[in-house]
Amino acid sequence: MEEIKVDEKEALACCGSSQFAKQMALASPFPSVDHAISVAKDIWFDKVDVIGWLEAFAAHPQIGESPSSHTTSAQFVWSKGEQSTALATATDSGLQELSDWNARYRQKFGHVFLICASGRSAAEILGELKNRYSNRPIHELEIASQEQMKITELRLRKLFSAKTKADSTGSQYSTAVASKAESTFHFPFCLLHLLPLPFLPP
Repeated sequence: MEEIKVDEKEALACCGSSQFAKQMALASPFPSVDHAISVAKDIWFDKVDVIGWLEAFAAHPQIGESPSSHTTSAQFVWSKGEQSTALATATDSGLQELSDWNARYRQKFGHVFLICASGRSAAEILGELKNRYSNRPIHELEIASQEQMKITELRLRKLFSAKTKADSTGSQYSTAVASKAESTFHFPFCLLHLLPLPFLPP
């Protein structure tokens, strides 16, 4: 398998910290998605500061809200997909309660409530939000950073899957075109007698 290159824009779609994105791009290319995730964890937990963490948190919409227009297309699609279960299981009153608790959380901690929402119902997320609301800010910051890493890992896997599929499709297409060209080209042997002897094909 060829090494996969991740540029800064792609890394930023996986995690909204510019510090993280720059260092991931510098560490690229990666021999596998598992290696990329290992590098991402090292960068996120050991090299990105709290300002970088907060920048990444701010790139997320509140649970139950649509991503803002400034997000990249990949971020938009991934974010909607990650919240799809929650949105599908939420009632109007449930979404309102979630919004109210999100506002209380932001007022206390200064950043959006962050959770890896993939596969979680609205009720599960609301329950987790209420439980974490009682945490001390320093403890909650650590939990939020771990949730961000879970999201980053999911997105890196999606990114690598898409890139691998694209490379495979491109390779198959090139091979098919070359094979077709080879099989359909026939030298007009009826014209051989017109060629000088040195130019006759073997």
